[in-house]
Amino acid sequence: MDLISLVVVLIVVGVLLWLVNSYIPMEARIKQILNIVVIIMVILWVLNAVGVLGMFPRALVSVVVALVVVGLLLWLVNTYIPMEGRIKQILNLVVIIAVILWLLSVFGVLSVFPQALVSLVVALVVVGLLLWVVNSYIPMDARVKQILNVVVIIAVILWLLSAFGVLSGLPRIHVGNP
Repeated sequence: MDLISLVVVLIVVGVLLWLVNSYIPMEARIKQILNIVVIIMVILWVLNAVGVLGMFPRALVSVVVALVVVGLLLWLVNTYIPMEGRIKQILNLVVIIAVILWLLSVFGVLSVFPQALVSLVVALVVVGLLLWVVNSYIPMDARVKQILNVVVIIAVILWLLSAFGVLSGLPRIHVGNP
């Protein structure tokens, strides 16, 4: 694409964005979100048009774009969606854990470990996170929470012993491919 076409497209997008911001009535937050999305798309388009994105491996560009999109969505949720702070904290924690696991998978770090071990660790993290959520945010009697914690811990210990073959009399509960 030549420089004149690039400048013309940028001017047209700028004028359209100005018209939308000036003459279309909408909430200021929505305009801000629209502006951010359009600016990010224009930046990516310009970088692609001048060949900068072509210098990097396609997979790396995809990972960076995905991280920007996830970060933008998380920022939008935290900034503009009214919800209790504790719920936002849980949502942020879940998204961060999911992104870390995804990045480890994309860069092949998880493939170094056996699939069964990765599934085991992920299952333990999920059980721990759920137990933490129940203990922190669900109102119930302290005695009931204590009983729930003991039952979950005993069940996890029995499951681990069974998974490693120490207890052979229990029914097998598999995580991942058996």
